[in-house]
Amino acid sequence: MNQVPGPQTKRAVLATAVATAVLQMANQAAAQTAAPPAEEQMASVVVTGSLIRRVANEGATPLVTIKSSELQARGNTELKDLVLEMPQSLSLGTNSGAAGPMINLRGLGPMRTLTLLNGRRLANEPLQDQYVSVNVIPRMALDRVETLNGGAASIYGADAIGGVQNFWTKRGFEGADVKFEYAPTQKGGADTKSWGMILGAGNLSRDGWNAYMAFDYQTKDALFQSDRPDQHDPAILRTLGLGITPDARNPSPSANFGFARNANSNYNPTFATGCLSPYSTPTLGNNSTAATPVYAPGCARNPLYWNAVTDGSEITNISGRASLNLPGGHKLDLDILHSEFTVKKYRGMQVPGSSNPFTTYSLPSTSKYYPGNGITPLVQVVGSNTGSNSPAMFIDPAKTPGTVSDLKMNNRTIYFQWGPAELGPAYRNDEQTNDRIVLTAEGEVLGWDYRAGVNIGESRRDTRAGGGYILYTKAQEGFNNGTLNPFGLQDAAGLAYLNSIQANDYTYRLNKAFNRSVDVTLTKGVWDLKGGPLTLALAGEVRRDGAQTFNAPLDYVLKKADGSYNIDAAGNVVQTDLVGETPQGVAKNLHRTIASLLMEADAPITESFLLNGAVRADRYNDLRQTTVNPKLAARWQPFKQLVLRGNVNTGFRAPSIIDIQNPTPEVRNQVMDDPVLCPSSQPLVPGTGTPKQGYTYDQVCNVATNYWTKSPNNDFLKPEKSRGFSFGFALEPMKDLSITVDYWGLKLKDVLGAVTIAEIQQNPAKYSVNFVRNADGTIDHIVASQANRGQTRVRGLDLSASYRFPKTSFGTFDAKLDGTYMDKYEFQSEKDGPWLSNVGIITNDGRYGGAGPNSGLAGMPQINPRWKHTASVTWTYDKWATTLSQRYNSGVTDITPRAGSTLTEVEAYKQYNVNVNYTGIKNMTISFGVNNLTQEWPPLTSNSTYSGGYVTSLADMLGRVYRFSVEYKF
Repeated sequence: MNQVPGPQTKRAVLATAVATAVLQMANQAAAQTAAPPAEEQMASVVVTGSLIRRVANEGATPLVTIKSSELQARGNTELKDLVLEMPQSLSLGTNSGAAGPMINLRGLGPMRTLTLLNGRRLANEPLQDQYVSVNVIPRMALDRVETLNGGAASIYGADAIGGVQNFWTKRGFEGADVKFEYAPTQKGGADTKSWGMILGAGNLSRDGWNAYMAFDYQTKDALFQSDRPDQHDPAILRTLGLGITPDARNPSPSANFGFARNANSNYNPTFATGCLSPYSTPTLGNNSTAATPVYAPGCARNPLYWNAVTDGSEITNISGRASLNLPGGHKLDLDILHSEFTVKKYRGMQVPGSSNPFTTYSLPSTSKYYPGNGITPLVQVVGSNTGSNSPAMFIDPAKTPGTVSDLKMNNRTIYFQWGPAELGPAYRNDEQTNDRIVLTAEGEVLGWDYRAGVNIGESRRDTRAGGGYILYTKAQEGFNNGTLNPFGLQDAAGLAYLNSIQANDYTYRLNKAFNRSVDVTLTKGVWDLKGGPLTLALAGEVRRDGAQTFNAPLDYVLKKADGSYNIDAAGNVVQTDLVGETPQGVAKNLHRTIASLLMEADAPITESFLLNGAVRADRYNDLRQTTVNPKLAARWQPFKQLVLRGNVNTGFRAPSIIDIQNPTPEVRNQVMDDPVLCPSSQPLVPGTGTPKQGYTYDQVCNVATNYWTKSPNNDFLKPEKSRGFSFGFALEPMKDLSITVDYWGLKLKDVLGAVTIAEIQQNPAKYSVNFVRNADGTIDHIVASQANRGQTRVRGLDLSASYRFPKTSFGTFDAKLDGTYMDKYEFQSEKDGPWLSNVGIITNDGRYGGAGPNSGLAGMPQINPRWKHTASVTWTYDKWATTLSQRYNSGVTDITPRAGSTLTEVEAYKQYNVNVNYTGIKNMTISFGVNNLTQEWPPLTSNSTYSGGYVTSLADMLGRVYRFSVEYKF
């Protein structure tokens, strides 16, 4: 594969050409010989969790299968809905990051859930190199989803500790199918539009060949707080401890200015006239309600305008398969996938930070927008006004009594933070692609069934600055020459200049990931037992995983006085002209080779008792170690209506390539108090500390601080190890009623997780080695990266039930329930540390947000509800089918509510969806549905981690959504 960045569509064209060539070969082969109807002869299939062909319900390990038609009946408009609904997954469907929705089985994190397409791996998301987003899965070609809950490392390898989710596409499709879908929200914002098509020719049974191509396209708008103003009502938020005191002034398009760079918010010329609505709102400052009030009038960003609740997205998937049945029962399949999805990540208003020349802009007295020069009014002040001091800004006689006068500017340069109103909220485009070609062969040789495959995959993540990002030096030039107005909307010349200094579509970070593998599986019945043949499977796989990073783009990196680029020894860009993002990257090719051997045996001891055993050995060349993971499962059917089953297993998860060999530190920035030099009783709240002797407030308090969430050398990391079990039963006590119950558990040692910045802030002595300080003692940066954190124990109960009611003259009714009870979820945040329980609670304790096994990937601390289920009732009558479904999460207790709030109970969340299908028109299916029928909003929380006051990690803020779709089959 070409590793030089280039148009991704070239790969799709190449894959289509390969599929066409195979289709032509299939035509020729079919003309020479009539292939046997192999698809009809094969009564058993390969199911997730085993190498041995079997009927899906014969296995000893619980397997949940959902057909694509059932997803449609539930009203799922995208696979993210499946992610949110699955009770076995503490899903990240509304994760605030840009990687897209991910499966998180057992709440162990998506890096411990293996996502497969047709039984084989895809290239991982390249930035973390640990998981796959479901956005890359094709929908039009999807046949079913199989989920194996619990440890499956003995079959699939190290990253299947939490389980496996396997998406299966159709093996054959003949004809054409087109589908259009539109899902608007009742209150506006976040509308979804999609269309899909699948085209196929050839019949495997009749012609011996088939080939099809499928296309999916979907766009989804972002949702802003302004789209849901009633959900951000200050009167409600005050009950949560939010907005009790007026916000401190923050940067806005109506700049607050001062006469020094470190005191840039003394005055605002537009405060008295409303602060440029809707971009800004007036504020009196966060100390204005103190016992002895101190007023700091100014203008603050309006969060309703600038803050996004959910991001926008665009998804394009092209997939295809060419299948050929050859004489002698042999089969060839060629699968292709080209997936592109972009997360439009909104970042609000961007202002200068520590990596820019200054954190403020300046305005000279020669600018036509300088206060008092005729356009911008002078600010009124009270008290001494000498032209060289900073008197208090006048509000009214009651609040700021004294003699009122116009502020004497004395031609002093003024300083301010500012962001452009007209460009709107800044957004970045996280453009991600995933390409794959798989060639597989199946058949029989010398009495052994064989399956072999070659799998080539590549993913790419191109992070680009979208709208709203400007260049610092160009903006400063605009202020210097009087083109840009920091106190109001721009005139025509200013607007044209503003648009010209945007860094539109600029790549500031690029990553790639690769996987190449060859696998062979041989199966054979070796001797007869009382219940049937003992079947042995032998498999081998050689896989080469890789990652590629690129040097930080230099277009906007600022230079030092000697003409060299301002990049430090580690490869970090120190100064950039780009406001809001920093170019990142160090060029390096990383790779590892994994060689695997696997043996599985199915032993039907009697007709009612089955034993299944498997053992897998994996050799990681970069870790220089081999891991062996066994699994033993049993299935006993004492009578027709009852099946008992259980299994025990071990697992192993190696640190990812990026975990160990990451060449580029990931640098983030946060305003905070230095926990050592500006200690505070509220270390997570900036501006609450007191500087130690020898340091000023501006040096060590309320300071923008860099911290690294990735560091370039983590070869000290050890692999995780796990032990797991499950046992349960499947019961059919009466006709058309089935019940399954499985109790399961997992224990992990040496859990890999990030040390969070919050932990370090709260425990500076414990994490003293994580501080990297300058010569004067101030913080240069903080390392908050990966570590082995201790142990984790999880246990729970899966319950499912389905019943088909007796048929009536007015239709047929089916009912289903799929639920999970979380019995235990506890972990150690450090080796040999205390055990912390994380079931049924919410907390902003840093140990919960960063020390658990999901650390570093969730935007917020993980919530594990005690009970979660999906239930549905379907009514079918003639050409009509109606499904009413419910998604439910039990409530949790907030053990660290925000100061100023007494709310500790976070209510349960339930959402009802209804979907109606009509098939009365030939070849057409018309669907209408309503998601969130009762317009349930996410539950309120006063936990400070959720700054908006709502728990959005388990539910959407969309409100009621209408769905319309039309599908036509030619």
